[in-house]
Amino acid sequence: MESVIPTPDIFQAKKILCVQPHYDDNDIGAGGSLAKLHEAGAEIIYLTVTDDQMGVLDATLSHQAAAEQLKREQEQAGKIIGVSQQYWLGYPDAGQYDYYELRRNIIKFIHLLRPDLLFTPDPWLPYEAHRDHIQAGLATAEASILFALPRISSDPEMDATYQPHELLGVAFYFTQEPNTAVDISQTHEKKAQAVGCYQAQFTPEDMEMLLQILDAKERMFAEGRVYSHAEGLRVMHPLQLHCGL
Repeated sequence: MESVIPTPDIFQAKKILCVQPHYDDNDIGAGGSLAKLHEAGAEIIYLTVTDDQMGVLDATLSHQAAAEQLKREQEQAGKIIGVSQQYWLGYPDAGQYDYYELRRNIIKFIHLLRPDLLFTPDPWLPYEAHRDHIQAGLATAEASILFALPRISSDPEMDATYQPHELLGVAFYFTQEPNTAVDISQTHEKKAQAVGCYQAQFTPEDMEMLLQILDAKERMFAEGRVYSHAEGLRVMHPLQLHCGL
């Protein structure tokens, strides 16, 4: 049964916090949409959950050198998309970390930044095997329904001064149940350029294959429409994320 709550319009958002498990997920999953939102006047902010160390291909790099390359590539890509701020939580990539601490940190950034829309991977994607994606998406979804509760705890100093604000919704990318198609015909090249910045974790051959797959999926989402490329998102109001409202 469909919800009686209307699907939020993501283009009403003025400040968007994008919570990603790894340094490239926002751009791979929704780079065209985020670039278009930036062009429409929204502020785009990235919060990256893990340190991404496991995916670095060059095993000779020190942890510090790898971290510097990852950050450099992410900032280059962010300039193309239009990202205004980047934050990192630094949890171990493909490692063990506490879900509730992650959720608390996401709530802390919601309190700090006061976004009116969240982006994150769909944690209910069938056959998603990467725990980082499930944890990041689920913690973000849960944070969206808990952040305004007066007794919720994130950072004591911040909690003491936080005044609740409205969150329009959560946009899930990497989803098989989209309810929103975003026309990215004018921004899919920006997305491809941004994704191309992520060289630490892709061979040239793998990057070429990834870009071909993304182009094919964007054309698939645009089938039957008047535009050539689209991204599919599952956009939901926070009230829809509890008790099937």
